[in-house]
This record gives sequence, structure tokens and C-alpha cells, in this order.
Amino acid sequence: MSASSLLRGELQSLARRSVEIKGACRNEESTKLYLALPFVRLLGFDYSNPLEVYPEHDATFDERQPNKVDLAVMRGGEPVIAIECKHVGADLRQARGQLRGYYNALPTTKLAILTDGITFEFFVDSEEPNLMDEEPFLTLDLEVISRNGAAVDALEMLAHMSKESFNPDTIAELAHVQLVKKRLRISFVEEANSPSEDFCRHFLLKAGLKNVRKAAIDRYYAPMIKTAFNEALVLPMAEQIRKSHEDGTLGLSDERVVTTERELSLFNYIRRRLAFLVKEEKSFRAIEAVSYKDYLGKLIIFYDKERKGRLFDFVEGANGFDKFIFPRPYGEIVTNNMLDIDEALRAVFMARVREIGSPRVAVRLADIA
Repeated sequence: MSASSLLRGELQSLARRSVEIKGACRNEESTKLYLALPFVRLLGFDYSNPLEVYPEHDATFDERQPNKVDLAVMRGGEPVIAIECKHVGADLRQARGQLRGYYNALPTTKLAILTDGITFEFFVDSEEPNLMDEEPFLTLDLEVISRNGAAVDALEMLAHMSKESFNPDTIAELAHVQLVKKRLRISFVEEANSPSEDFCRHFLLKAGLKNVRKAAIDRYYAPMIKTAFNEALVLPMAEQIRKSHEDGTLGLSDERVVTTERELSLFNYIRRRLAFLVKEEKSFRAIEAVSYKDYLGKLIIFYDKERKGRLFDFVEGANGFDKFIFPRPYGEIVTNNMLDIDEALRAVFMARVREIGSPRVAVRLADIA
């Protein structure tokens, strides 16, 4: 078994266990003992050795205000990773400033982790040396990982954070790449939903159109560019899903539930499609919490909670026509064109986000990538 496969399996096992016991972790100390420390062990650090993992490490910038970070991973007697733990369900955004103070007070620290035991946010100082970034370069949600496993890029990042491979320069470089990719994805989606004047002029120039009036862009060309984006990036995936259906790649054998390549393609398409359909940043971040559950004869797509967050049931149909069963008022949509479900998909997703609220994971667009 490869190291990547081993890490993937260990992380998913840890995620499932953490989700099972999170209800018993009602304060910061229990979060640290039963949820954070096992994650530290996953990275290969021995938390039973104070020379390697030290609790309540001094992180004082001003002697008049002494501070201590919950856990410090040590190397050569100096802290290199600062870990701050909050109780399960805590708003991690509100605690970032606290962790930033600890990080900035510890010049040897090269990685900071903020967690409530289920969501883990990872920070470096890519903007300015020894000043922790305001946004995480990586966010892991163990609830999502327990259901769907971890993304390849997340596993790559974790591998470089492990004791065996820990290299601050490599981590900083990979973190920079992740942050830039995340910002680019957000920019692309914003432009795809509402093309700016500069964006439109750039592509109009490539199409041979110069000196176009702003009024013409707003009234005519911006909608055209939005449609072209949609056709170039979304329709090919929809066509791929349709072709895989016609090729007969679905199959259930021996009455056992098998999540097929086509079903996985459908799930990935839905998340990418939602990225085009929603406009609010809050809802865009919530896409990461869209998941699936496979049952005999149908695939359920849901937001955050399988029952309360149900988006639709997917049932493979005959002759290329599939059935999408949405809640009222939409009901069943039988079609061979994926774009026919756009209205229902967006409306139901937005309703579920309003009903359930935003997931704890902070944007995690990176985790869609």
C-alpha cells in the first residue's frame, strides 16, 4: 500500500471516530484530548513526549499580557507548529485573531492550526514573514472526510506537515499555491456569474472587438460572455455524463450498492454547477458541505444533513432520460438535459442553506477543487 493510500485510510478512520465521539466533547479540554491530539498523532508526532509536543506553551508577545498556546509541536527545543483548540462547534473565525497573536509571538513557528476537533484550519505567513495570514490555506472538515474521503491536494499537504517530511519552506510554497488557487477560483466564479467590464473587454479583444461602449457591454456582451462561459465549462461535463449513461457504465451487481463512476461524475457536476448558480459568498462556501449517499436504485444528494438537507434523489432512467426527484414544489424532473434541473437545484440548495445554516468549514472552495 502506498504512503498516500495509507494516509487516506488513516485520516478517514480518524474522521469517522471523531464524528462518533464529538457529542461527548463539550469543552476545550475534551476537544484537545480526544480530538486534537489524535490528529497530532496522525501526523506522526508523539504527544506523550513533552520534547515533541508541549501543552500550554508560552506565546507571550507583551510581558504585561502573558499568553499560552494550547499545543506546540517542538523541534530542537523550539516550537514549529502552534495549535489552538476550541470546543466542538465553535466559530473558528472569531478565534483566528487569538491564534495570530500566538503565532506572531513565536518567531520559530512556521505553521499554525486552529481547530474545534472537527474542522481544522491551517495557516502560514505567506503575506509577511512572522505574521500569520488572515485566511487559511487549507481547511479540513472531518465530517465531510468521514463520508467522502479526503481530496488529493489535502493529502499532499498533510504528508508534508508530517513529522517525517516536515519542511517549512515546502509547506510555505504549497500554502502559497493553495491560497492563490483559491482566490483565482473565487474570481473565476464571480466573473462567470457577473462578468466585470475589464473581464469582458479582455475577451472581446481576443474575439476581435475593440473600443466597445460600456453600455453595450452591460446590455449585450456581458450576458453573452456569461453564456459562453457556461457553455464552455459546464456543458462538456453534462455531455460527458450523458455519454457515460448511454455507454451503459452504470451497474449494480449481486444486489449490493456500488457507487459508479457515472454517479461520482454526477455528484462532482452538481457541486461545480452550484458554483455557477449561486452568487452569495456564504452560499458559495456552503457548496463544500454538499454530499451524497448511495442506495440501491438511487443516489441521494444532500446539503450537510441527509434527511433535513435533502436536495434531490437521482434515479437512472432508460434511453438517456434520468429522473431527478426534488422536494415540492418541483417534484420529479425527467430529462436527458442536465441544465433542466438548474432552477430547482439552485432554489432547493438556497433553501437548505437558509434552513440549516452555513457549515462550520470556512470556504473551502479549495476542498472542491
